[in-house]
Amino acid sequence: MRSLKINIEDDVYSILHPISTINLYKIVHPKGSFEITRKRYTGEWKVLLQTNKSVTLPIAPIGKAIEEKLGIVN
Repeated sequence: MRSLKINIEDDVYSILHPISTINLYKIVHPKGSFEITRKRYTGEWKVLLQTNKSVTLPIAPIGKAIEEKLGIVN
């Protein structure tokens, strides 16, 4: 399992990549947790699951950090 912590607008997000062969990432934030993935053909990041519906995830900067630091599986 690989992990990464990033800061976006004074919020800290912990990113976990539990299975290295699957584009599934768990994002842990004090206000909730999320599971995101990247669409294979379009490259678009998508939220699959979130525990707190009132929190908006800054998915574009998180996706960019994942691509740069953790890499992605095609």
